[in-house]
Amino acid sequence: MVSIGLQKEGKKTMTVGAQTIIEGRKIEITPAIKEYAELKLDKVHKHFDSIIQNHDIKVLLTVTSAKTDNQKAEVTINLKGGHVIRCESSQSILYAAIDLVVDKIETQLRKYKTKIYSKIHNGKSLKQYGLSEDLDSNPVPNDILEQISSYKTPKIIKVKRFEMKPLEPEQAVEMLDDCGHPFYMFLNVFSNKIACVYKREDGGFGLIEPEFLRASL
Repeated sequence: MVSIGLQKEGKKTMTVGAQTIIEGRKIEITPAIKEYAELKLDKVHKHFDSIIQNHDIKVLLTVTSAKTDNQKAEVTINLKGGHVIRCESSQSILYAAIDLVVDKIETQLRKYKTKIYSKIHNGKSLKQYGLSEDLDSNPVPNDILEQISSYKTPKIIKVKRFEMKPLEPEQAVEMLDDCGHPFYMFLNVFSNKIACVYKREDGGFGLIEPEFLRASL
């Protein structure tokens, strides 16, 4: 795996201190690929500077398999407050995959920005998001006002409770195969933690477990 950190200090189109980190898996990150990805993501830094706030943009470029759309691009941004923005795209041409994933990440950031300003518009604080409280006192940008009017806060319409069975991860995978759902939650007998198994696009299975951190007061 190749990792290249790109930092542009003093350039207005990029958050000071932030980096675009490009990693390659089963692919060589050439100067041309690096420059192209950097150029595309400079636009993201510029348009969403107030949301990203010195957080790195991580790019993973992968050649997956012999299938047609085997050039994969993933973009992940870990924002303050524990929020993660992540998108991926697979195309037959790597540059096309980069184009599409950047479009997707911009759409996700635009939705997130609308949600943030919607809360400001309704007099709520941004402290829970870990964002600068200076945003609270700033007027909502005109280009966001129209989006706010149509923004609908996500609502939980159904709550389901069930007995959490203590299982080994392999047993949970068998339950996942049987139940037909995209994921299966269980109590991991090895870690004594609530865990989740899910089916991956490559045909394998993934395991998710929480890391318990002390909440800051």
